[in-house]
Parts: sequence; structure tokens; C-alpha cells
Amino acid sequence: MNRLKSVSSAVAISLLTFGSVTAEEDAETRLLETNKCVKCDLNNAELEGAKLRRADFSGAYLYRANLEYADLRGANFTGADLSNTRLRGADLRNAIFNGAILKYTNFGDADLSGASFVDAKLRGARFANTKVDGIQF
Repeated sequence: MNRLKSVSSAVAISLLTFGSVTAEEDAETRLLETNKCVKCDLNNAELEGAKLRRADFSGAYLYRANLEYADLRGANFTGADLSNTRLRGADLRNAIFNGAILKYTNFGDADLSGASFVDAKLRGARFANTKVDGIQF
């Protein structure tokens, strides 16, 4: 009886794990198809070099996501969690980060011209060689 219970638990855990991977992949696919991912889970997403102009990431979870060299001009990250996200070399002109959590986010070599950071949490964020013309805080 205990062996059957252990096997059942292992199967249940496997299904839960597989389901979460599928959900993350679905969120990435939906984003790339619709340019929207409102309040979705993109934690650890690999979106390096993606073309996501004016994408809506409001309220999304992007912890440790890779968006290096992505085209994110005019993207909306209002209220999103981008902690530890890699945005190195990204084009973020006129992006909106109002109320976003940007702890330890890497903006190195990115273009943030005209971006808005009203009420954003920026502790530990890195801005080496970043273009910052017209940023709003």
C-alpha cells in the first residue's frame, strides 16, 4: 500500500512539474503571437533579441528573464516584476516601468531614452553605458 502511495505521489509531482513548464512555454508563445502577456509568468524566459515593440507586460512576472538585445520600444512594464532580469543592449526607448520592481536588473548598454520609471523600485539596478536622455522618475 505504501509503495502504491509513493508511486501515485511521484506521478502527481511529475504532472505538476510538466504542467508548469507547459504554462511557461504557453506564456512565451502567447506573448510572441499577440504581443501581450498581462500578469503572466515569464520567470526565467529566454527572449534574447525578441521583437516586442509596444508589448504589454503590465503586472507580469519576469524574474531572471533574458531580454538582452530585444526590441522593446514603447513596451509597457507597469507593475511588472523584473528583478534580476537581463536587459543588456535592449532598445527600451519610451518604455514604461511605472511601479515596476527592478531590483538588480541589468540595463547595461541599453537605450532608455524617454522611458518612465515613476514609483519604480530600482535597488541594485545597473545602468553602465546606458542612454538615459529624457528619463522620467
